[in-house]
Amino acid sequence: MPQLLHTFGRILARHGIVLVAWYLGGEALHELFVQLAGFVGGHTTLGGLLLLPLAVTARLASYVAMYLSVRPSLPHIAAPPHTGPREFGAAILPAILPFFAFYAAWGMLTADQIEFMNIAARVVYAETGLDTALMGDRGGLISAGVLPVAVLVIALAARLSFSRYGGRLPAWTLILATYAEVLWTFMLFTLVGQWWGDVLEWSATTAGVQWLDGIGDWFAAHLAVVAVVWEVGVWAFGILVAAVIVPAAWLLVAGVVYGTTFESAVPRMLRTATDSRGSLAVLARTLTRRFEDLWAAMAVIWRSGPVLFGGYALAYCLWALAEQVGTRVVLQAIGGHDTDFWSAFLPLILVGVAAVAEPLRVAIVATAYDGVIARPESGLEPREAGGHALSELDGEADDAAILIGDVEPERP
Repeated sequence: MPQLLHTFGRILARHGIVLVAWYLGGEALHELFVQLAGFVGGHTTLGGLLLLPLAVTARLASYVAMYLSVRPSLPHIAAPPHTGPREFGAAILPAILPFFAFYAAWGMLTADQIEFMNIAARVVYAETGLDTALMGDRGGLISAGVLPVAVLVIALAARLSFSRYGGRLPAWTLILATYAEVLWTFMLFTLVGQWWGDVLEWSATTAGVQWLDGIGDWFAAHLAVVAVVWEVGVWAFGILVAAVIVPAAWLLVAGVVYGTTFESAVPRMLRTATDSRGSLAVLARTLTRRFEDLWAAMAVIWRSGPVLFGGYALAYCLWALAEQVGTRVVLQAIGGHDTDFWSAFLPLILVGVAAVAEPLRVAIVATAYDGVIARPESGLEPREAGGHALSELDGEADDAAILIGDVEPERP
């Protein structure tokens, strides 16, 4: 425990200002890209869709930069031998999938899309008066139609091309490879979210769901004990999410950013993917490496042990409580104002509070990750961040892909 507290303090002392700067930079770019995407979406929905994923990428890049910034202060995680844009991009690539899943699950992706559509709608209204004859491909309305699917397929094809021919391309194409990965992931989660929303809307109108709702209402009206048990269960589930799942998700993101390996055989899924050749094999290797990174990061959570993870979860809950209390204190100190004041200054106030809270969260998560790596019984060790992703961009196989039969026997 003293070692963890020392690491936490060293992170804040050495990197506190840098963490604040990275967070504010990410938030500024996020808002800039949302506004830009909404403005472009007011003229062409396709253009807005191509820009909106950059808003999520800005936040992702800021968090990856924050975790990489504190890496020199983590005693059990060696710094990579080389640093630069290529290594930074290679660290972002494996973090895209878990970050987007977290971003979508907590409703932040939906919030960005709503703000995007509101901005685009205002632009269309100012220029066309919502005249359908003049609107055309405008307004930023995202629907599960041909356009998002086409963008997803094209972006995925571009990403596979970068994976296959990355070694022959100049270094600046790393930006295009990262953008292609972000774009197809963004479209995937957008389409899945819309499909799931349609399923829930349809199921709410079915006779079976209405019958179950009627049974629930009957129990609530006639058996108060059942209603109490249900409410307690919902409350307990919320506590479980806040106290366990959310801290585990952030530890998962840190594990993917830093990269984690552990003593185990190569997964059978990865063996099958690396045995084949061609475009489908490139797709299989790209996807299986993402899941391998997630599996390795999940090992951080599983092998942390109940004491260490419990202490980390408790520290995270105290941080969340302090953030809520701090926000309330700041708002009460400002006092009551009219709606125009809050519309203009509330986002800035919340960002100001988060500029203090987010570096603390990064320090807590990074300290916990370092504590797990330090446990000899965990069997974990960090690898160079983005090792798989860097090999993909170079068009080369990594160590996990070198299997029996891939190496020719030595000849005279």
